[in-house]
Formats: sequence, structure tokens, C-alpha cells
Amino acid sequence: MGKDRAVRRGLGIGRSLLRHGVATGLSMALLAGVAVTAAAPASAGRPPKPNDVAGQVKVAETLRAQLIKSNADVAAASSRLDSLSAQANTLLAGLSAARTVQLAAEAEATTQRARLVELGRQVQEARSALGQLASDSYINGGGPLGDVTAVLEALTAPSPNQSTDSLATVHYLVNSHARLLSRVKSVRAAQSVTWAKATAASNKAAAAAKSATAAKSTLDAVIAEQRKALQGLRAAEAAQVRRAAGVRGPLLRLDNPAARAADKKLAQALQGQDYKLLMRQSKYCGRGPATYPNGRWPSSALCGLYAAPGQSLRRSAALAFDAMSMAYQEETGSALCVTEGYRSYAAQVAVKRKLPGLAATPGRSQHGLGLAVDLCGGVQSFTNPAHVWMTHNAPLYGWFHPAWAEPTGGMPEPWHWEFAS
Repeated sequence: MGKDRAVRRGLGIGRSLLRHGVATGLSMALLAGVAVTAAAPASAGRPPKPNDVAGQVKVAETLRAQLIKSNADVAAASSRLDSLSAQANTLLAGLSAARTVQLAAEAEATTQRARLVELGRQVQEARSALGQLASDSYINGGGPLGDVTAVLEALTAPSPNQSTDSLATVHYLVNSHARLLSRVKSVRAAQSVTWAKATAASNKAAAAAKSATAAKSTLDAVIAEQRKALQGLRAAEAAQVRRAAGVRGPLLRLDNPAARAADKKLAQALQGQDYKLLMRQSKYCGRGPATYPNGRWPSSALCGLYAAPGQSLRRSAALAFDAMSMAYQEETGSALCVTEGYRSYAAQVAVKRKLPGLAATPGRSQHGLGLAVDLCGGVQSFTNPAHVWMTHNAPLYGWFHPAWAEPTGGMPEPWHWEFAS
């Protein structure tokens, strides 16, 4: 977590990151593929020697021209992808609307069906009441026959008061029967209306479901085409990056104004595609345990470095370094030049044999922990502007120059920088 905070602190400061987003390193698998497949353009003829400035610049210029030409393919793929994305967005909106209508109609149908059940209960109650009246009439002497008797009694009453009471009774009985019949009629009418509403809601839900299914089918086809277009775009971009990967490294190591100018033009021709590719691949690299023995880190635990084919660091250090390298490129036109990043134990032994007075004891090097880089491109000189830039900016990204490597230190190494893990 501390390492990621240091990286985020650097990301917040680097100007280039505002435009490109957070860098998290390029997978070793990608870099391995780049290192193997990268080659000079066919028109360049035999690859130039490492120190041949004119030859390297010529290769870069030839590749730059080819990149500019191939940018049309990338632009076409990007345009196609934009069109498909807009189409997919419209279809998604339509699908969402259809499903909203479907859900609302299904809910309405459910409500109306529940209403039908309730109305059926009410009809049954009214029928039961009518049946009870019939039963009272023929079995208990009440009901309609009793009402007729009450009417006759009212008409033959011996006194006005008695007649009035009897007529009131008859009026109540007649109204009660009328209300009951009216209730039955009203409930039956409500049943009819509710049934129509339930049927309409069900039909609407079915139509919306059919529309949603059709929209989903069309959307699936567009999404499949969009994925294909996206793969095509990324393939076109990756092809450009692979072609440029093997050229930028030698240019940066030449420490020559003409070589740096050629690299700057090459970076501009790439239009940031190498950095975008790096960010997409970053989620696959450097995962797993937080630490391994010095010099024993597997490639899966490391992330490649921007514009430095074949070089890698542990994830946190690589993330910070890539952010710093992009910031440096923003200001100078070229990325940071890397001579060496992570160093395996076997490589540490080999370096110790070759440079016994300079190399660290095998198993104790910060390179073996994926926390150190040796830089070139001018950084290897204390008075070079590139080294001054590192002095002023590296701490913003969690990188520092150790005291022992300072001019006044025990072993001055202007090229050696370490990451504060």
C-alpha cells in the first residue's frame, strides 16, 4: 500500500499523467514478444551497428514514415469503433426502455389479475346473499314471500299509524334487494373491465418482451462486431508499437542529439499508442506475492518499463518509473533511457565477475529486488541536463539517488537510481 501511495503522489504531479491516466507497467510477456518480434523495417536493409548514429537515425526515420502512413489504418479502425460504439449505445438505450415497459406491463397485469380474484370473491358473496334470500322465502317463510305478506299487511292495516310502519318496512326491504342486485351488476361490470385491463397489460408485456428480445439480438451482433473492431484497432496499434520498440532503445542509448531528435519524432508518430498499450497490459503484470528472494523474482511478478524493451521492475517501482518516464518525455521529447532494471542472481554473479570493484555482492543488489535502474541518455553524467532533471523530479515519483552514488559518496554512480519501496 505504501508503494502505491508513493506512485499516486507522483501521478498527481506529472503533467503528462493528466492526459494519459495512471500507468501501471507493461507485462513481461508483451515485452518478451516485442523483443523477439521487433525488427528494423524491411526497407532499412541490414540492421545498423549499435554505435552507428547515422544508421540508427536512418532506421528511425524510415520507420517513422511507415508509422505515419499506417496511422491511416489505425484511424480507420478507430472511426469504425466509434461508429459501432454509438450504435451499441443507442441499442442499449432502446433495450433498457423496452425492458422498462415490459416490467411495468407485467406489474400492471399482476395487479389486474389480483383485482379479478377479489372481484370474483365479491360476486360469490353477492350470489350467496341472493341464494340465502331464496332459501328464506321457501324454507323459513321469509325472503320475498315474507315481503309480499308485509305489503298486504300494510295495505289492510286497521289504523294509519300501523299502516305507516308497515310501509316503511316494505320500503326498506325493497331498497335492500335493489342494492344487492345493483351490487351484483356493478361487480360483474368491474370484472369485465378488469379482465380487459389484465388482457391488455399481458399483451403489452408480451409485445415489450418481444421487442426487448429483438433489441438484444441486434445488440449482441453489434457488440460482437464492436469487439472485433476493438481487437483490430489494438492489433494495428500493437503492430506499430512492436515495430518501434526495437528502435527506440538503441536510439536512447546513443546519447546523441540527432538520435534523441529521431526518437522524439518516432514518439510523436506513435501518438501515445505505446503508452496506451502499456496501460492496457499493466493489469496482467506484477501480480502475486509481495516479495521474492533477491534475484529470484519470476517474470510474472515483474512489469516491463516504458520505451525500454527487455527491462523490468517489480510492479510498484515500474508503475512509478513509467509515470516518471512519461513526464520526462513530455518535457524533452524522449523517454528515459534504461540500461538495466531488474537483475537476476545469475546476472549479478556475471556482473560481479566483470566489475568486481563496482558491482554489489550477488544477492544484495537492489536490482535483484526490482527496485533499481541504471539509466543512460545523459543521466549517467552528473552535469548533464538529464541528470539534473532526475535530481529535481525523481523524488516526486518515489525515486532517489542513494548517498553512496553521489559525487561525494563512496562509489559515485550518476546512472544508478533506486525506488523507495
